[in-house]
Amino acid sequence: MEIRELFLKSYGKFDNHKIVLKPGINIIYGGNETGKSTIHSFIRAMFFGLNRGRGRAAKTDEYQIRLPWDRPEAFMGSMRIAENGEVYRIDRNFGKNGPPLSVTCETKAREYSQPEKALESLLGGISETAFVNTVFIPQAQSETDEALAAELQRYMVNSDQTLDTQLDVSQALRILRKKKKLMEQKKKKEDEWMERCIEQKQASAEAIRNEIELLKRQMIDVPLKSMHREEDEEEEDGNVGLGRKVLEVLLFAAGICALTGAYFLTDWKLRIFLGIFGALFLAMILPVHFLLGDREDKEEGTSDENGKMQPYLMEEIRNREESYQKLQNELEKLYHSHVKLDGTDTEIAALTLAIDRICELSAGIYAESGGQLNERASIILKELTRGAYDRIILDETAEVRIHTPSRVLGLHQVSGGTLQQIYFALRMAAGDLLCKDVVLPVILDETFAMYDDARLEAALMWLKKSGRQVILFTCQKREREILERIERQSK
Repeated sequence: MEIRELFLKSYGKFDNHKIVLKPGINIIYGGNETGKSTIHSFIRAMFFGLNRGRGRAAKTDEYQIRLPWDRPEAFMGSMRIAENGEVYRIDRNFGKNGPPLSVTCETKAREYSQPEKALESLLGGISETAFVNTVFIPQAQSETDEALAAELQRYMVNSDQTLDTQLDVSQALRILRKKKKLMEQKKKKEDEWMERCIEQKQASAEAIRNEIELLKRQMIDVPLKSMHREEDEEEEDGNVGLGRKVLEVLLFAAGICALTGAYFLTDWKLRIFLGIFGALFLAMILPVHFLLGDREDKEEGTSDENGKMQPYLMEEIRNREESYQKLQNELEKLYHSHVKLDGTDTEIAALTLAIDRICELSAGIYAESGGQLNERASIILKELTRGAYDRIILDETAEVRIHTPSRVLGLHQVSGGTLQQIYFALRMAAGDLLCKDVVLPVILDETFAMYDDARLEAALMWLKKSGRQVILFTCQKREREILERIERQSK
């Protein structure tokens, strides 16, 4: 199978974003927080959908993280794949409206009436749990060598079809049950802490979003209020100006009349009285002129301030949008940690399945499938390590043993880089066993971040030699540089 095209209609931070892929190795390069893990998540969601959690978990699941806040009604995407010479289009609507899934064979112009079954057939019947534990590798985890060694042991004993004849069944059951109990206790604590962090961030983001909406409404209201105020002020200014002139004329007339009466009257007391009032009336003209004039100037200043409000509101909106995007990026980082918790859920389910299968199936079935896995993983590991390690087995105490040409080692005796190679070899081998009829693409998110250049070159050479389609997400340029060198050397 090859993935030809991804179209993120509205998914996470992407809107109408199309990615065209080719056969062979595709390297998608980008810095931190550019959306690589979002695209990685989109591929899984297109194959298996997005399951929504219940209760408190619904607030922090992947569905909520990837839901576009500005266009939730367009939460959908499509993907084109090629299989056995036919081209298929998978359309998913992750929202509530419309059909959730449709599968169409474009080369035959046929839409399947049972899309879930059609997609299951295209995937070779692989379950989502098997998919995310084999060919779909999430962002590199910052585990210690000891923790990674424990993860490898769990992987060897919890795979659907993986046990070796050397494994003591009762011992495996004791180990699995102990690991399951420890993981459940750890998950409960981590899950509660993670939910609190995400809820706090989401509450802050929602508050900022409400502020943005309020500011946008104010931007609409300011021009309308300014327009009405200007009309009122023009009418009021006319009234004030006319009133000021009338008052000045009245004061002037009163002053002249009082002074004229004082001039012509013979009674000296009346003359003094009228003279004083006449002078007062005339003296009041100047204060009235300036006081009412200042009022008009203040009203004009208020109008100017209203005119400056809109740029201020725009700047406030930009600042809050930046804060909102920063919170979204922080939520994205928290989600990467939460994905690990979701992976713990998967591992607990896988451990439960392994316990049930050990109780149900015979040792002969385990012997056959375990031998196949060890054989295939050993071949891959030998190529990855260029012969330094040539065999992987699981002994009677459920310990993973790695063979070199001269001795046998435990996981605690090899380096962290070698542990990463063993983990990769087991994943690829398990993928081959679980998908016998379909060769699925290998989808890697920063998988080789801890590899040195020699290990990275060996891994890329194996992937290129395998002939599979590979989609590699990375924030480093060395993958592309090493791959280009490999291609030049092969010509």
